[in-house]
Amino acid sequence: MLTALGKTLRKMRLDNGEILKTMADRLGISSAYLSAIEMGKRNIPADFISKLTEIYGLDDESTMKLEESRQESIKEVSFGIDGASANKRAAALVFARKFDDLDELTASKILRIINQSTKEES
Repeated sequence: MLTALGKTLRKMRLDNGEILKTMADRLGISSAYLSAIEMGKRNIPADFISKLTEIYGLDDESTMKLEESRQESIKEVSFGIDGASANKRAAALVFARKFDDLDELTASKILRIINQSTKEES
């Protein structure tokens, strides 16, 4: 089944009169890999949206829609904690263990705290 990003990419292809292989060739990846991304079987490369934006000359609104569909399609997140402080490691590990038990209110509070911290650092 297509992910949100897969549906967006398919629409882009149809709008541009392209087949999967053509889009994959333009992106410099195999058609099998592009298909796997669309189906949620492969992770979305970090530079994927920026490549699409550049190659297809997308405006800000189209890029934002692509990014939103990418975020909807993400099934897994990983990040390295090598070199992180003990507090940061503990926070990351506790968050990962408790993630499935978070209610929406708690998730909103955490997001607000992190966003506020980021603003203060800028």
